[in-house]
Amino acid sequence: MTTAKGPGRPRDQAVEQKVVDATFDLLNENGFAGLSIEAIAVRAGVSKAAIYRRWDSKDELLVDAMASVIETVEIGETEDIRNDLVAALRSMQLFITDTRAGEVFPWLVGEIAARSEVGLRYGAVISRRRELLFGLVERAVQRGDLRADLDVQTALDMLSGAMILRKITGVGFPDNGPENLVDTLLEGWVGGRTRSGSR
Repeated sequence: MTTAKGPGRPRDQAVEQKVVDATFDLLNENGFAGLSIEAIAVRAGVSKAAIYRRWDSKDELLVDAMASVIETVEIGETEDIRNDLVAALRSMQLFITDTRAGEVFPWLVGEIAARSEVGLRYGAVISRRRELLFGLVERAVQRGDLRADLDVQTALDMLSGAMILRKITGVGFPDNGPENLVDTLLEGWVGGRTRSGSR
């Protein structure tokens, strides 16, 4: 986990994990307004001082906790754009559906839309992952794997937007969801290719 505090006494990863778990528990139970450093300390069984040595505020704590999870969303590059996008979406799917952070993700989407302090901070975290995806798609365009006139920003909206919409509406994710989404989008992004990738 990456915190904003500088060098000092060695960090205890077990303490940090207890604090993060307590934060997600309380957020789900009471919402952000009911979240406090004192309540987190009690639930985690640590002192408030132990928390403040690592984070300056509950906003910083929550965003850092979310960031530590979203950074596990893998965005690799093999120069096979279909496989790379499917792998990225499958990793994103696991983050949204199978992590503690994913449980509060719809609330954070609302905070981003409201331009709240915590929303702005988390928006910056998401932007870093988007930049990685942007590079992945843009290089595929440069290689000639995708159409030269592809609007990469709009393409990314299509990818991530579909996943986010399914989460906040509670529609759910079929096992083959990433493959179906990527194949559907590539029909327009590639131009002249079939779903199987052949010309």
